[in-house]
Amino acid sequence: MDAYQFPLGVASDEYFCNRTAETELLLCNIQSSTHTVIIAPRRYGKTSLAYRAIAKCGYPYVKIDFYMATDHRDIERAIIKGVNSIIAQVTGVTEKILSSLKNYVKSIKPTLEMGSDGVKLVLEPSMQVSATENICEALQILNAVLEKNRQKAVLLMDEFQEVERVAKDHGIEGAIRHVAQETKNFSVIFSGSKRHLLKSMFNDRNKPLYRLCDEIALERIDAKEYQVFLKPFSLQKWKKVLSEDAFTQLMICTERHPYYVNALLRVLFLQKTLPDKEDVTTEWFKLSARKKEDLFHETNALSIVQRKLLIAIANGTTQEFTSKHFLSTHKLAASTVIKNLNDLRADDFIEKIEGNYSLVDPLLKTVIEHAWP
Repeated sequence: MDAYQFPLGVASDEYFCNRTAETELLLCNIQSSTHTVIIAPRRYGKTSLAYRAIAKCGYPYVKIDFYMATDHRDIERAIIKGVNSIIAQVTGVTEKILSSLKNYVKSIKPTLEMGSDGVKLVLEPSMQVSATENICEALQILNAVLEKNRQKAVLLMDEFQEVERVAKDHGIEGAIRHVAQETKNFSVIFSGSKRHLLKSMFNDRNKPLYRLCDEIALERIDAKEYQVFLKPFSLQKWKKVLSEDAFTQLMICTERHPYYVNALLRVLFLQKTLPDKEDVTTEWFKLSARKKEDLFHETNALSIVQRKLLIAIANGTTQEFTSKHFLSTHKLAASTVIKNLNDLRADDFIEKIEGNYSLVDPLLKTVIEHAWP
């Protein structure tokens, strides 16, 4: 723990904070081949949680990322590449097993290839049939291979909302359900950065994946858990723990957003002396200055109305957006406000908790408060 590189990406080992209940639930789901969808805003630690549980179970796994997918064939290639990766990790794929797959093989061509690490089974999709058929067949073959080898596996499907965005009418979600609802040999972990779209895909009774999964909704980590988490790091670095004032300011600035807690801790732990409350505040504003242009870039595509709403929320307006006072002050119609609030929620710029709106990104809130033109 001498480098103190609090991760801005995947957190593991001693840098993984809390999420104990979520890890145990996800581990149980993996072991019982129960599929799971992890719902949370961006940079809340969805992938870190998935990797944590996967590491505990020790099963072969693959991460299938749909972020760069532009059409249904990209989705197909990503899934079949993932299936091939799992099969390559499974030992004992022989001619006998290849022969036993004949009941599942219709269009995909399974072949045995000799590589530096031995013989492996590779699936080659047919371009003469639909992506849906290839995906369904590939998943059925994976299930059969795992069953023959008495093994289990995990497919982590990240940015899964892109399946609906770029391949909505191609039946891919239905193909996944067709195999996933029957298998006892692999589990799927779905996650993505558009939580409202993801929720719709799994909670709308008219969608193919309705009620296929157990849902894990990640909340912000409790301040008390962060205090326990930071204590050993602080003692090793400074022989003291952070003062109550400094710790409270850390929680206030970051609003317990996991990504920003780590981002601020990274710079605080570069200091040779124990940071105080003023140090925390200073480093937070330095971070906002460094990230200002990036945050403005993220909001470039927003309409004037959406920018007005963000500014209002950042400056303390949390409800009554359709009141006469708010509408007359900002010269807006109620229907326009409601539509744009919904759009901002869909894109995870804002969230609504117990009737109050707030910005999801605490650094964006700071930038708007102090630097928005």
